Amino acid sequence: MVGRELTFGDKHIQRFLKDNFILVAADDWYQRRRRDAEGEFFRKVANQGPRKGIGGATRQGIYVLTASGILLGYKNNQDPAIMYDYFRKAHQAWRSLPDSEREPNALKVGDSGKPDRAYHRAPPDGGLIVNVYTRILDRDADGTCRVGTCRFPGGQRASQDHLWLTKEDWQSLIPATPRQGETLTIPERLALRIARFHLVDNTRGEPPFWSRGQVRSGGLKITVTKVAKDGIRLRVDGAFLLADGQDADRARRGYDARLLGHIHYDPAKKAITRFDMIALGDHWGEGPFTGGARPGRSPLGVAFELAAGNRPADRVPPQAARDWGEYLAAER
Repeated sequence: MVGRELTFGDKHIQRFLKDNFILVAADDWYQRRRRDAEGEFFRKVANQGPRKGIGGATRQGIYVLTASGILLGYKNNQDPAIMYDYFRKAHQAWRSLPDSEREPNALKVGDSGKPDRAYHRAPPDGGLIVNVYTRILDRDADGTCRVGTCRFPGGQRASQDHLWLTKEDWQSLIPATPRQGETLTIPERLALRIARFHLVDNTRGEPPFWSRGQVRSGGLKITVTKVAKDGIRLRVDGAFLLADGQDADRARRGYDARLLGHIHYDPAKKAITRFDMIALGDHWGEGPFTGGARPGRSPLGVAFELAAGNRPADRVPPQAARDWGEYLAAER
C-alpha cells in the first residue's frame, strides 16, 4: 500500500499513465485463487512473469499488459525513478506490437460468466459502508495529539480500509422506541468486528488482526441524545484493550483505545445518515508485514465515517473480509 502510494503519487508518473495507460487495481490474494474468467486471465498474465504463483504463493506486483493478456512488463518496486523508467519501457514494448494488437476494438470481449463466489466480495444488501482511516500520532507536552512522525517511508500517512455493516447490524443500533437518555449495548458481533479487524495499525502494511482471545476487555454502548421528528441522535462510547499476551503490560503487541462517536438516524428515510467515530489510544508492537513501528507505546488514531457508497472505490472490501465468515461473526 505504501509502495503504491510512493509510485502513483509521483506527478510525472501520474501524467504519463493518464496519457498512455488504463489503470486497474486488484487484490492478488483473491485474483490468484479465484476459479472464474477473471482469475484465469490474471494467472495467464502472471505466469508470463517471474512470479508464477505455484500453489498459494504471492503474485503481487505491478503488471503492464495488453487487453488480450500479453505481459509487457512486471515490476515490484516503490522507487518513483525506477518505476517511471519501467512504465516508459513497457510503453515502448506496446508501440512495437503489430497493429492487430493495438487497433481500437481489436479484441472482442465475451461474457465473463459468473464470479467465483468463494472469492467474490460485495457489500451486504441493504447494509452500510464505513470508511476507516488509521494514522500514527504524536503528543505535545500538554497531551494534544498531532500528525505523527516516523522513520518508515510513508508511515506517517493515513491508511484506508472499509467497515461493512449488514442491514441487521445497523438496524440493531436504533432502538425500537427511542427515549432520550436511553442506553443500549452494541451487539457483541458488531463491536468485536470493529475491535478485531479495524483497531489495527495498518499504516506500514498488512497487519495481523486480533484473535477473539486477544480482546482482553471492552465493548461499545449507545446513548440516545435526541429524539425529534427530523431524526434521532445517538452517541457511541466505549473502550477496548487488545493485546497478544494475557498480561497487556508484558504483551509484545497491543492497543489500548477509547472510542467516541455519533450516529444520526432519519426515520422518514429509514436510514442512517451519519456514522462518525474516533478511536484513540496507545499502540505498541508490530507484525510480520508491518515492520518499522516506533519503539514503545505511541498514540494511534482510527477514524470512521459513513461512505456515500456510490463510487467504485467505496466497494473495495475490508482487508479482513478475506475470511468472510469470521469477519461477519467476530464473536466466535
